[in-house]
Amino acid sequence: MTRIATLLMTLSALCLISCASTGGGEDSPAASGPGKMLESNPAAKPEWLSITGYAQKMGNWYFVGESSKSRTEEDARAKGLLNGLAQISSQFGVKVSSELVSKEQESNGNYSYDIGVKNKLTGAPIRIKDYKLDGAYIEKWDRGAVEFDAKVLIKVPDEEIARIRKEIDALCGWAVITPRPELMGDAMRLVKEFAQVKKFNLKPDADPVAESYTIETLAQKADDSAFFLVLKVKPGEPKSVEGEWYADVAVEAEYISLTENKVIRPYSGSARGAAYSDKDAVKNAFLKAFDEIMAQ
Repeated sequence: MTRIATLLMTLSALCLISCASTGGGEDSPAASGPGKMLESNPAAKPEWLSITGYAQKMGNWYFVGESSKSRTEEDARAKGLLNGLAQISSQFGVKVSSELVSKEQESNGNYSYDIGVKNKLTGAPIRIKDYKLDGAYIEKWDRGAVEFDAKVLIKVPDEEIARIRKEIDALCGWAVITPRPELMGDAMRLVKEFAQVKKFNLKPDADPVAESYTIETLAQKADDSAFFLVLKVKPGEPKSVEGEWYADVAVEAEYISLTENKVIRPYSGSARGAAYSDKDAVKNAFLKAFDEIMAQ
């Protein structure tokens, strides 16, 4: 793998956009030209060479990358891999750039690859985190000099394709948890304002969420979302002092990545409110506490 990684980094100066298209170019079959095939490995062509674009089978997506006119077999295999990755990226409307080449990494036969798009909310690169080289077919040619053509089969699980689509769409589910129903209207309105300021792609409607939620239960409720925003309003018991009511309210929010199974950013605020009724005191404290969150 060290040799392939070195070749991938060396190829970073090349423009790979043409690899993802069906037009000409160095790595397309049409550019191979006349010559004599000396041998192939394996000797018989595998059935997966008939795949055009992609194929879906038994919970996986399959892509075939190809290259031609390489000086070594290893070079041909590496170029074929990049061409296949370009095709995967194109499924998400992404053009391939040379910047992607050095981002390929290998671990136990599985690979991750930067598809060239950053997460709209976190700014982190979106990567294909789970794909596998599932086959290779190499031809050795004599075209005045020995050259190698390659086709490689790349396998990506359905779940990985779905995860990437979610991250690109960056849809954010949300919920408000409060023991005081009279605060729900203001809380939902403020969550939408908060999401607009933070540029969260909030779903139109909130999801009902129990106070004992887990990230797993949130992912089940918002299976179309990559993120989830939970607002928790924690009011203290209002107290009356000489005809005036006072209340302390704590507000917490968690911005959660459902695809990475972790809290990306916590927010918190607290405040004391005063009014001539207990409900108004709680509401004033809540609005002040939320202002603190909005400023974070």
